[in-house]
Amino acid sequence: MNQIYFTADLHFGHANILKHSPRRPFADVVDIKAHDEWLLDKWRSTVDKRDTVYVLGDLTFLKSEDARHLLEKLPGQKFLIEGNHDGSIRAYKNYFREVYQIKEMVFKPTVAPFLKEDLQVVMCHYPMVTWNKKPYGAIMLHGHCHGKLDEHNAQSMDLRFDVGIDGTLANLEFLTLEDIYNAATEKISQYKCNNFAEYARNNYRSTAM
Repeated sequence: MNQIYFTADLHFGHANILKHSPRRPFADVVDIKAHDEWLLDKWRSTVDKRDTVYVLGDLTFLKSEDARHLLEKLPGQKFLIEGNHDGSIRAYKNYFREVYQIKEMVFKPTVAPFLKEDLQVVMCHYPMVTWNKKPYGAIMLHGHCHGKLDEHNAQSMDLRFDVGIDGTLANLEFLTLEDIYNAATEKISQYKCNNFAEYARNNYRSTAM
């Protein structure tokens, strides 16, 4: 089965990211060139050309032509959910299958056999308090926060997860659809719920549409 990946906040070419994300390789010496080579190698060693990658924003700070050269090196069927630092790649939307501000998806067991039910997902670069189908068990994936919202997400009843590479869930790796499903399933199991719809009914107010 071809893999489905999620990532965010890679920040190719952004030297300041190494000051704000000290866990990344080469952050101690602030070597953005070495960092970018590590990040490129991670993408290319993880993602096959037939795999699907949802990038939830802030892919690169590289300027126009350098951004294009980067996109040419990234395998996979890429979907971009735009972040606040994606200006340089807006001219190269042809390198993505589609580009969105918010993307809604339903992943089915016929595509991913490990799923025990349809998995409704809403993706946005920014974390959302409410989203479409939330009262019916849809989960929310975001970036932007570089792991700083992880504790809040964990304590909240919301099925909301930061897929950014700096977050606790990703831990400097790309997340698979199965990783997302397992994280969401683990959360609802703490409340003895059998599925996401039951969890939503039991734990969300009826006004949260």
